[in-house]
Amino acid sequence: MMILIVYGLMYVVAPAILLSAIGGWTFLVYVFWIVGSFLAMQKSCEDRDHMPMMEHTEAIGHMMFIAIPGILSAFVFLIIFAL
Repeated sequence: MMILIVYGLMYVVAPAILLSAIGGWTFLVYVFWIVGSFLAMQKSCEDRDHMPMMEHTEAIGHMMFIAIPGILSAFVFLIIFAL
Protein backbone atom coordinates (compact mmCIF):
# COMPACT_ATOMS: atom_id res chain seq x y z
CA MET A 1 0.00 0.00 0.00
CA MET A 2 2.84 2.36 0.84
CA ILE A 3 4.37 1.90 -2.63
CA LEU A 4 1.10 3.05 -4.21
CA ILE A 5 1.21 6.24 -2.17
CA VAL A 6 4.81 6.90 -3.17
CA TYR A 7 4.11 6.24 -6.85
CA GLY A 8 0.99 8.38 -6.69
CA LEU A 9 3.03 11.25 -5.31
CA MET A 10 5.84 10.80 -7.86
CA TYR A 11 3.81 10.25 -11.00
CA VAL A 12 0.56 12.15 -10.35
CA VAL A 13 0.83 14.78 -7.62
CA ALA A 14 4.33 16.12 -8.33
CA PRO A 15 3.75 16.49 -12.11
CA ALA A 16 0.38 18.15 -11.47
CA ILE A 17 2.03 20.69 -9.17
CA LEU A 18 4.87 21.26 -11.63
CA LEU A 19 2.44 21.59 -14.53
CA SER A 20 0.52 24.29 -12.72
CA ALA A 21 3.72 26.01 -11.55
CA ILE A 22 6.00 25.94 -14.61
CA GLY A 23 3.71 24.75 -17.38
CA GLY A 24 5.22 22.95 -20.35
CA TRP A 25 8.70 22.97 -18.82
CA THR A 26 7.50 20.02 -16.75
CA PHE A 27 8.32 17.74 -19.66
CA LEU A 28 11.99 18.73 -19.46
CA VAL A 29 11.95 17.52 -15.85
CA TYR A 30 10.75 14.11 -17.07
CA VAL A 31 13.71 13.82 -19.44
CA PHE A 32 16.23 14.71 -16.73
CA TRP A 33 14.53 12.37 -14.27
CA ILE A 34 14.38 9.28 -16.51
CA VAL A 35 17.77 9.70 -18.19
CA GLY A 36 19.42 10.78 -14.93
CA SER A 37 18.14 7.75 -13.04
CA PHE A 38 19.40 5.47 -15.81
CA LEU A 39 22.84 7.10 -15.79
CA ALA A 40 23.04 6.87 -12.00
CA MET A 41 22.17 3.17 -12.13
CA GLN A 42 24.68 2.57 -14.92
CA LYS A 43 27.41 4.40 -12.96
CA SER A 44 26.78 2.30 -9.88
CA CYS A 45 27.03 -0.84 -12.00
CA GLU A 46 30.32 0.30 -13.55
CA ASP A 47 31.77 0.90 -10.07
CA ARG A 48 31.52 -2.82 -9.33
CA ASP A 49 34.74 -4.53 -10.33
CA HIS A 50 33.46 -8.07 -10.68
CA MET A 51 30.64 -7.24 -13.10
CA PRO A 52 30.73 -3.76 -14.69
CA MET A 53 27.33 -3.98 -16.38
CA MET A 54 23.69 -4.08 -15.39
CA GLU A 55 22.19 -7.40 -14.51
CA HIS A 56 18.96 -8.32 -16.24
CA THR A 57 16.98 -7.78 -13.05
CA GLU A 58 18.41 -4.27 -12.62
CA ALA A 59 17.56 -3.33 -16.20
CA ILE A 60 14.04 -4.75 -15.90
CA GLY A 61 13.59 -3.00 -12.54
CA HIS A 62 14.61 0.33 -14.07
CA MET A 63 12.17 -0.14 -16.94
CA MET A 64 9.26 -1.32 -14.79
CA PHE A 65 9.56 1.06 -11.87
CA ILE A 66 11.10 4.22 -13.35
CA ALA A 67 11.03 4.43 -17.15
CA ILE A 68 7.62 3.02 -18.08
CA PRO A 69 5.62 4.82 -15.33
CA GLY A 70 7.55 8.01 -16.07
CA ILE A 71 6.83 7.82 -19.80
CA LEU A 72 3.15 6.99 -19.22
CA SER A 73 2.83 9.85 -16.76
CA ALA A 74 4.50 12.19 -19.26
CA PHE A 75 2.04 11.15 -22.01
CA VAL A 76 -0.96 11.66 -19.72
CA PHE A 77 0.22 15.11 -18.63
CA LEU A 78 1.06 15.99 -22.24
CA ILE A 79 -2.55 15.23 -23.18
CA ILE A 80 -3.81 17.25 -20.20
CA PHE A 81 -1.46 20.11 -21.10
CA ALA A 82 -2.67 20.10 -24.72
CA LEU A 83 -6.32 20.33 -23.63
